Amino acid sequence: MKVIVVGAGAAGLAATNALRKKGIDVTALESRSEAGGRARCYSKEGFTLDTGAQFLARICKTQLRLSEEMGISPEILPFHVSAALWRNGKMHPISMKPSNLAKFRGLPLSAYPQMAILIPPMLSRYFQLDYKNMSFDRLLDLGETSVADFVRKHSGNAALEWVMEPLVETLTLGEATDVSIPHIICLIGLYKGLLLMEKGIGSLPAALYRKNKDVIRLSTTVNKIVLDNGRVKGVETSEGFMDADHIICATTAGAARKIIPDLPEAMRKPLETIKYSSTVHVMVALEKRLLPGNLYACTLPPRANSFLSGLNDCSGKSSYFAPDGCGLSHCVTYGRHTRAFMKLSDDEVVRRTMMELQRFVPDTPNNPIFADVIRWDEAICLEYPGQPNAMYCLKKNHLHDVKGLHLAGEYMYLVSCVEGALLSGEDAAGWVLHDM
Repeated sequence: MKVIVVGAGAAGLAATNALRKKGIDVTALESRSEAGGRARCYSKEGFTLDTGAQFLARICKTQLRLSEEMGISPEILPFHVSAALWRNGKMHPISMKPSNLAKFRGLPLSAYPQMAILIPPMLSRYFQLDYKNMSFDRLLDLGETSVADFVRKHSGNAALEWVMEPLVETLTLGEATDVSIPHIICLIGLYKGLLLMEKGIGSLPAALYRKNKDVIRLSTTVNKIVLDNGRVKGVETSEGFMDADHIICATTAGAARKIIPDLPEAMRKPLETIKYSSTVHVMVALEKRLLPGNLYACTLPPRANSFLSGLNDCSGKSSYFAPDGCGLSHCVTYGRHTRAFMKLSDDEVVRRTMMELQRFVPDTPNNPIFADVIRWDEAICLEYPGQPNAMYCLKKNHLHDVKGLHLAGEYMYLVSCVEGALLSGEDAAGWVLHDM
């Protein structure tokens, strides 16, 4: 039996690894020159740069188990978020301890009663979540509801503008009208017991690649997954046709729609509900920390009129992320602002980014040690209103309508993150084994 995995991001690497452990003849094809996808990291001039995802959590059982298998679990460290809110021209530090949140005075007065009203209905739904299976099921009644609509229904505009919109921008790089409330409720839950990899989140994908690199072909583009009479036939690649008995499509939903043009409507329509944020990501290395003290992040409300989703300094995550005393800021555009930045040259993107940092931190230098630019057309799955319900229907009724075809990617789960991607890859491998 011949299996082809399309994509060597987190989902594809997990699927390939699971099949290799069972002795299956598998080949993974990756269009990029590096494996890891949106969970890749690399080192440069003493800095460690996460190109996409950055954290995991104690509830991310797949990541924790695979890290143990790869022998890198000692690199997993607890991370305590130290954050601030930008208001009236300054940063207001927030204590993340629940007992101290009530003492925070950085919000407008109108936001406090509105948040007091909003928190109970969000908490009640949070406690209903099935994190073990990362399932859509228990929040399907909210699957059509955006964050903006949920907040306005239960609370008011002050809570939306000063708390929920900055939160959505930071966590998804999207906007509150384009993200379903179940997604945000789930993501907030991840921040209970937040963890990091001391050498970057890409340590796990890199370890999975090293273990399986003899069956992973980089710089090999799949142009089409060929179907014939309701079953897979093979893939058309940049190097020719390859036949297969099973194919795991471990790409984004957008890429899957493109390379499987003959998908049955019952599978295609749910995938059409999936939308991603896009971003221009500038990784700025500085000679000193960007944020004061030990602050990791500062949220920016919409009225700050910034194209950045927020401010951050990752140098304090571990000694591997930046040389002693230096700063490392991940500057990412969000929502409607990204479209304009995608048209700019890298040099212009860096110039505008440094000027924007100087708006909030005036002593930011004009010239960083270096600034690397990465553009993501599909950055984070937004869980757009309607997607949870559509994906629930797909998984329950039509996931195996094409014999031998298996979908994998973070969009398969309510928590669209590296954990969801890894879990989906192992699930797809499990279906291959089930069909043997």
